[in-house]
Amino acid sequence: MTDAQTIASHFIEALNDRDFDTLSRLVGEDVAFDSLTGERTLGAGALRSWVMNYFRHFDESFGDVVLMRDAAGERVAADTTARGTYRETMAGFPEASGQAYSIASVFVFEIEDGLIARLSHYRNSRLFERELASPI
Repeated sequence: MTDAQTIASHFIEALNDRDFDTLSRLVGEDVAFDSLTGERTLGAGALRSWVMNYFRHFDESFGDVVLMRDAAGERVAADTTARGTYRETMAGFPEASGQAYSIASVFVFEIEDGLIARLSHYRNSRLFERELASPI
């Protein structure tokens, strides 16, 4: 793996482990994060707070990880499967009642000086909301 791929892999592992200290060490102080809800946060503290809040609503882990990088080795895409349980209603989403889900989820990492400078998280939001609206 390239250094950027290693950083991306460690980030996903830290997400799955809920290891917020490692997450903080992998990102730059001014990291830009574009979340799957369409929000942009700036800064390591804001990213950490967003992720912690998200996991309060969604007990989610990422598997089936396939990493891809650009020729320069500065950008990495991680194609994953997000599996989880929707445990607490989040604003803008259907009501939570313990719905289980499994959906494709993609992260794009931009690495500068060995740290994540920009992170974007994508998934088909309409499909995700339909899964959450379905009865268990």
